[in-house]
Amino acid sequence: MFLIRVGLVFAILLLVVNSAFAGSWISLGPEGGDARSLAYDPAAPDHIYLGTSSGELYVSNDNGETWIHFIHLGPGFDYVLDNIKFDPKDSNIIYVAAWSADNNNDGDVFKSTDHGKTWKALPGIHGKSVRALAIAPSDSNILVAGAIDGVYSSSDAGQTWQKISSASNSSLTNFYSVAIDPRNPQVIYAGTWHLPWKTEDGGKTWVNIKNGVIDDSDVFSIILDHQDPNTVYASACSGIYKSENAGALFKKVQGIPFTARRTRKLKQDPSNPAVVYAGTTEGLWRTKDAGANWSRISSPSFIVNDVMIDPRNPEHVLVATDRTGVIVSQNGGASFEQSNRGFAHRQVTSLVAVREHPDHLYVSMVNNREYGGVYRSTDGGKRWEKFETGLVCV
Repeated sequence: MFLIRVGLVFAILLLVVNSAFAGSWISLGPEGGDARSLAYDPAAPDHIYLGTSSGELYVSNDNGETWIHFIHLGPGFDYVLDNIKFDPKDSNIIYVAAWSADNNNDGDVFKSTDHGKTWKALPGIHGKSVRALAIAPSDSNILVAGAIDGVYSSSDAGQTWQKISSASNSSLTNFYSVAIDPRNPQVIYAGTWHLPWKTEDGGKTWVNIKNGVIDDSDVFSIILDHQDPNTVYASACSGIYKSENAGALFKKVQGIPFTARRTRKLKQDPSNPAVVYAGTTEGLWRTKDAGANWSRISSPSFIVNDVMIDPRNPEHVLVATDRTGVIVSQNGGASFEQSNRGFAHRQVTSLVAVREHPDHLYVSMVNNREYGGVYRSTDGGKRWEKFETGLVCV
């Protein structure tokens, strides 16, 4: 056997996923890894984008069955792509918000007006660590971004931006989530690392809507019921909260154990408002009765980053996870399986090839005990299996 040094292998993997070298390198896997975000084209839902934590954007043209590396966004490989938004009135227009994993005060919002063929970083919000992005349902020219240093708004489809959170209020920082009322774009909800906030005048004044919320709760996700926007769901490290009076009072939902309450993503079924999914650090949960009762519908080992429900078929659910990549259910959550063909986003520390059998490859993967370790391929990287014979965990 011969060994390729760790640093060289890491560089090679970066070249594999860099579109500029697509003619020279192909990704061999192992498939899966960390997936951060999912979004479908509203005009053609079979067309789905997948965001990663290294600036890589993947695309599926077959409803999530297979994936193709699409483009790299950002100057390096530290951009986390947590928000992908299609303009609901013109799906040629796409926005991707990014924040830097290396620099807490850096990031961008990228925009494409030709269905992803070309992209540009929007100058008015360049350098902002953007953790959340929303498009106003009533006017797709209005965008709201939640960043580490405040909330920003654009009324001209991202050409210009203005900060709408008060710089004099030190609590209006570290924003993780935003949502816009579909009836009135001046009404904006925003969640910080501490508590949820609301403005009814486009950011001139803000109110801390913490009534009923446990103090010091990181608000990761806020959604408004698409049929009744007075119904607001907010997820936090302390659990999931629901308000039926536009945030005036929240009540904590029951039925989810303490260990699974760190909920990263909430998503409502577009065809049935009573169905809401909650992606937690211990699996995917769902309510079918508007939050009265919840049940876990996936393995507790899944760390969920995003949820996508097919607008044509709510039984088809895609989930972006840490470690396991994309998992999919075709039966409304009764069962899940991995759907990572073509998608590989893992950290490889070393590669060993067998001199006498060039198609025999061994790679070591960084992760936990279940998903890390040594993988083997005997067909040049087409298929991989975890190889544990003789290995001892110490």
